[in-house]
Amino acid sequence: MSFEPTELVVDTEELPWIPMGEGAWARILRTCSETGKWTVLFKQAAGTHAPPHRHLGAADFFVLEGRIEFRGGVATAGFFAREPMNAVHERTEFREETIYLFAAEGPMAMLAPDGSIAGIMDAATFAGLAAAAGQG
Repeated sequence: MSFEPTELVVDTEELPWIPMGEGAWARILRTCSETGKWTVLFKQAAGTHAPPHRHLGAADFFVLEGRIEFRGGVATAGFFAREPMNAVHERTEFREETIYLFAAEGPMAMLAPDGSIAGIMDAATFAGLAAAAGQG
């Protein structure tokens, strides 16, 4: 069985930063329609926050630059964290510009103020964003 180099290696510097909302961008590294897994490099501007969300699948993240303040504490450059399935984040703070690698094993539910699901971010969401940006 042979593989094309693009199936194994991604030059992240060649990927565009795709706007994800005010002060947030993503470089989409991998999506898998078979497993629902997705891997994204996120960049957050200083003074921003991620909206409330629930992890519907477990996820890992590794902070490359900056600082994340989240329900599990504080993670700075070099920190690795595991988010369990069903972890809820009411507010995740980025007090300085932060770049982190995020690998999800399933979707995330974005939550409305009343706790109901306002939207879903999943492998299909990121595959569509990548396609719209001319990736793949």
